Amino acid sequence: MKPVIVAIALPLFAGCVTPKYWEATGGNPSDGLVQLSYVHTPFEYGQIRESQGLAIATGRCQFWDYARAERAGTEKSVCRTMGQFHCLETTVTQDYRCQK
Repeated sequence: MKPVIVAIALPLFAGCVTPKYWEATGGNPSDGLVQLSYVHTPFEYGQIRESQGLAIATGRCQFWDYARAERAGTEKSVCRTMGQFHCLETTVTQDYRCQK
């Protein structure tokens, strides 16, 4: 009986550890602002790397002739797809400020 439970439960928990990656979703070179986002479902948490986001933002800032990027403010979460009782898909966005 235990192997059957493990076989059923393992795929359910595997969704929890799916890594997420920041993607550039907005920004403005004249303001020196880069926006990065990722989307997660209720079963996907805690697998985003802050260093990966900073590297993407820094690359975008350097393309715009800035030296580096710094986090600006806190992450903002917005429900993208609402189910009958809870959010099915959430977009998380982080702003980065380009520095000279």
